[in-house]
Amino acid sequence: MLINSGESKKALERLAEFEKENSDDKRLIFYKPGFLIDIGNDLRDVKVIGEGINIGEQTLLKTNNNKTKAYLHYCLANGYTSLYQLTETMGGIADRTIPQSENLSQAKNHLLQATDIEIDDPNLEVQLLVNLGNSLDTLGRGIEAIHAYNKALRLSKNFPMAVVNRAKALRAFAEISDKHRPSIYITAYQDIKSVLDNPKLVQVGGPEAKKAFERELAYIESRFQDKSLLKKNIKHPRYKTKGLTKFEKYYLDFCSQERLFLNFHIHDDHCEAAIEDPVFIRLITKVDDNDTFYNFAKQLNQIKEDYAVARLNLVQSQYKQKAFNNISKRTSYVYALDYSQFNLYLGLLKSAFKDAFNILDKIAVFINDYYDLGLKENNIYFTTTSVWENKGVIRKEVLNSENLSLYALYDVYRDFKSNRYQKIKQIRNALTHRRLIVFDSSITSADDNVDKHNIDSDTFFQETVDLMRLTKATIIYLINFVNTEEEKKKKANGKPIFDMYADTSQFL
Repeated sequence: MLINSGESKKALERLAEFEKENSDDKRLIFYKPGFLIDIGNDLRDVKVIGEGINIGEQTLLKTNNNKTKAYLHYCLANGYTSLYQLTETMGGIADRTIPQSENLSQAKNHLLQATDIEIDDPNLEVQLLVNLGNSLDTLGRGIEAIHAYNKALRLSKNFPMAVVNRAKALRAFAEISDKHRPSIYITAYQDIKSVLDNPKLVQVGGPEAKKAFERELAYIESRFQDKSLLKKNIKHPRYKTKGLTKFEKYYLDFCSQERLFLNFHIHDDHCEAAIEDPVFIRLITKVDDNDTFYNFAKQLNQIKEDYAVARLNLVQSQYKQKAFNNISKRTSYVYALDYSQFNLYLGLLKSAFKDAFNILDKIAVFINDYYDLGLKENNIYFTTTSVWENKGVIRKEVLNSENLSLYALYDVYRDFKSNRYQKIKQIRNALTHRRLIVFDSSITSADDNVDKHNIDSDTFFQETVDLMRLTKATIIYLINFVNTEEEKKKKANGKPIFDMYADTSQFL
């Protein structure tokens, strides 16, 4: 109560008194880190926050209770976020402190660990997902942030902080959404409006949260001369299925459900605009330059083609059909008496995984060429330092860009470097260089602690879907990075820029 009423100094004194009088109270170990972090943040006292973090980390090592672990991760994430805000941030949307901040990285990692824990507490789970979304969005990873907000809203429909933060993340993609720009702005505006006066918004986020989203509304209003459009009912009719084959319908439903299409129309999964891959780069070149755009276009074409094929293989791996059954049976495999499986469907799933992972390397090559870093193409991999760091230090091209989407790509690299995606790397290495044995999940569960080359079918499917989502996000970040950089050139040039027609015909 004292913290909420702004009397943090008294709260700190009362906490010390309570600890002295009730030193054996087990609740103290659980709540003290969070109290100290909240009090320290309110007082802008780094020392108090640091004390809360130290106690929280020590307690985390001692507890075996899942809910306690999740709550402590939540408190620690708040602590590291507060340290970033008090000691590092310089302000601005693309603050160059973002990619260098260990505090932001620690906050995100604690939230990722917390959301990996199974807990029987929907309220805590929702708050963890919202905070994870906020953390990812701060790091430029807005596509993944929206996914976290959507998961929170599935648990608690219309949870105010999830609604407004998702709207804010969504709005960031409006400017690069071409013909869908107005509808995305309007959707974001209406979502914020719908919960702005909800008491829970201030209860959870504090008075400053409401003020921040009032500013967000004012910004969106400034984008419209005709303010009445902001009240327009945006309708997104479901995509038409008439004339589609049974497989096409399955393909569209699967990819919509798993959010695997490459577009910025990410607020509705079932409309026509949401089942296409139209996103592409825009480049500003000299009038007589007939090579630069097409050279980069071919690279991005390859990335998008690889993704489309990986996605198709993923869907086909789940779509049982007589023709594929017959084709699979034409290849003989020895049954090893241990429930391991080999067939065409698993082969398609394995191909989907490998193709999705390989796209990341192509993204790194693209960045090398865009910045003309001069690195040898054969030595460039997304998960190694080459395009990201030089002698252990973030490259100046990345740091000085002040481009949130490039920072997002760098943060994905950091996740690989810190082994957040260790399972993905293990699966990829096993598939590419050794073997990956898939076991039927309905009969047995493969223990990957016994053999890193073993995996059960359900886990392998989910890991592939998760990798596809990650790859989708990185492709969008790459495109958004380039378009943001080109927009900077356009503003700096100050001269008229003429559009160049690009043919998108396919020779089928």
